Amino acid sequence: MIRFIRNFYVEITGILVLGAFLYLLTSGYGLLFSLSELIRSGSVDLGPKWQNMSTIFLSIFIEGLPFILFGVFLSCLIHVYVKEETIWRWTPKNPLLSIPMATCLGLLLPVCECGIVPVARRLVQKGLPPYVAFTFLLAVPIVNPITILSTYFAFGDSWDMVFARTLTGAGIAALMGFLFYLFFRRVPVLKEEKQTACTHEQGSCGHESHAEERHVHHPEDRCDHHAHAEGGKWMHALHHAVFEFINMGKYFVLGALIAAGFQTFVGLSAIKSFSEQEGLALLMMMGLAFCLSICSNADAFLAASFRSAMGTVPLLGFLIYGPMMDLKNLLMMLGSFRLPVILFFFGGTTILTLLSVFLLF
Repeated sequence: MIRFIRNFYVEITGILVLGAFLYLLTSGYGLLFSLSELIRSGSVDLGPKWQNMSTIFLSIFIEGLPFILFGVFLSCLIHVYVKEETIWRWTPKNPLLSIPMATCLGLLLPVCECGIVPVARRLVQKGLPPYVAFTFLLAVPIVNPITILSTYFAFGDSWDMVFARTLTGAGIAALMGFLFYLFFRRVPVLKEEKQTACTHEQGSCGHESHAEERHVHHPEDRCDHHAHAEGGKWMHALHHAVFEFINMGKYFVLGALIAAGFQTFVGLSAIKSFSEQEGLALLMMMGLAFCLSICSNADAFLAASFRSAMGTVPLLGFLIYGPMMDLKNLLMMLGSFRLPVILFFFGGTTILTLLSVFLLF
């Protein structure tokens, strides 16, 4: 029994997470409400501030959790079943067509930004122009249906913030794509690109030779191999979903705790007085989004918790800048792309976000 649990703990965890998600969709909100009431009643002895903090934290957590779960499973299914070659084949050669297409691709492939950097690197390795890959990297976390829906529900069924976030994010991604086309069209963007490509090709050749050898010696196992491959895809999707949920969940919990702590111990009045200096408030919210590295599927609920104290400009800075540029993705980019490319990406995205939010809103 212990050996079985140890060997299949990922699958068991995935089934439990999926079951919890389905339960939340049907009748689980009553249980969560009872849990929140229990925690709030238990925190009375700790003082009204802790009670208020627990209430704010639970409201953010309960509202954002379903979107994280749904986004994780959808993103992982796309990760397993949609090949990068498909994106490469669909992409037009003309940058006037390929960049807008990459901007809107998230509507069909809603991949979370938590795993977008490896996808962009693989696309560049397989021959996709870097300006298309970076446009895709910037736009997909914002221009996707899950982020759009979560923003809509987080801001009280209002489309104003949804349109502002989606259209501004898409515009910044497209502008950065054209800038990459101008400055990095013929410049290598990957670290040790030639070595990586050579190794990749050699690995592919070895894999093909090995596959051919197996095909010659074992042609009768083709159907069994196909069935095993399909089962392996589901297992891979389940593994990926569990680890992705754990990875995103810890950042979301940390962000919810910080947001609740800010509103409880700093106070909404102090935050409101600070937000009167709009430039400083915008920089603070962009810095907070960068450091927290929260998934775009649920970051709107954190931003919405500040709407009584912050104006539209700082909130949009948080909602637009965070999915495009955060600490987690920056560290991943340092391992994949050349330093001048990363500096251009970081500086361009930051400047365009500041200018867009200030000039448009």
